[in-house]
Amino acid sequence: MRKDEFLSSLERLLRSLKREERNKFLSYYSEMIDDYMEDGCGEEEAVERIGSPGEIAQEILTDREERPAKPTPAWLRVGVIVLLILGSPLWGSLVLAALCCALAAVILVLSAYVVIWCIPVIFGALSVSSLLLALVSTVGSAILLFQDTATGLVQMGAGILSAGIFVVAALITWELGKRFVVVTTKFSKWLAGLFQKMRGVKA
Repeated sequence: MRKDEFLSSLERLLRSLKREERNKFLSYYSEMIDDYMEDGCGEEEAVERIGSPGEIAQEILTDREERPAKPTPAWLRVGVIVLLILGSPLWGSLVLAALCCALAAVILVLSAYVVIWCIPVIFGALSVSSLLLALVSTVGSAILLFQDTATGLVQMGAGILSAGIFVVAALITWELGKRFVVVTTKFSKWLAGLFQKMRGVKA
């Protein structure tokens, strides 16, 4: 194997290392081959004395994996703790402001949903109350007719009117409900798209 072939193969096997570290090993073995050649060895013989690129790469990578990580200096840990303590008023206020903004955004979204559904809920409540009034008035008029005909008729008229209001309010509630479901769906999709755009900007 020639020198350039050896170095090219070794570089390919050490591609997981950083470029500076990889170049350091390549320079070391290149100089070793040059030293053997200066001592009278041929190029292929000098390469053969060093060993195969696979064995050398495996030895380098194994030694690198077994090398223990350097512990963090005590002064650096103390410095980080001191900086966190001294900067707590600043980053604490920033965290609090971020939480307040998030809470305000949630309240704003909930308020928007409440506003959207406020009108259908009002008509729905009106329809329910009208139905209850119509039932009470109808039952009451049947009893009052035997006691006081005029009062019974007024009560019956109130029941019929309440029934009419119930029908109209129920129809309006149904139509508004369908329309506001569409509005809510579009609003939710708009919020989801806005959130995705914000995440894309942050990324």
